[in-house]
Amino acid sequence: MSKDRIRDSLGVLTVLALLAAAWFGWSWWSASHDDELSLARERDTALAVASNGLVVLNTFDYRNGERDLDRWIGVTTGQLEKDLSADRKLQLDRANSSQTFATATLRQAAVTELDAGAGTAKLIAVLDVRLSTGGAAAAPALSRLNVDLARTGDGWKVSAVQAGGR
Repeated sequence: MSKDRIRDSLGVLTVLALLAAAWFGWSWWSASHDDELSLARERDTALAVASNGLVVLNTFDYRNGERDLDRWIGVTTGQLEKDLSADRKLQLDRANSSQTFATATLRQAAVTELDAGAGTAKLIAVLDVRLSTGGAAAAPALSRLNVDLARTGDGWKVSAVQAGGR
């Protein structure tokens, strides 16, 4: 093979490599700036935060009531946060007198609405909750919930929780 032919072949390969690199670079940039990808990331973040928040809101140990109530307040915002903060003493007194102990695990959750611009979301969730009072054995229950979320300066937080239908 002649030197000219080798040089021409290397030139063609170099141009093809540059074109391929440019195409892959543009594809990566385009995908990383896709609005649908951003919306999916926002949805996934809201779902993860809400899932954790719901477990926190359904977990309580009267022996550590102050800590658990602080955790409840930490994952909430809006009127729900205000209500939990305002009723603090009443809730702790009730939990201590009934010796309330509850644990929860998330079974399933899904975002049903998301308005990233407004910073609001809604989701549905199902939790397995085990509740014990007065030192009795924990009774299992399935909890279906409708949940409102609001994005705050600290990220997504639970703003309302209602029992869901069957």
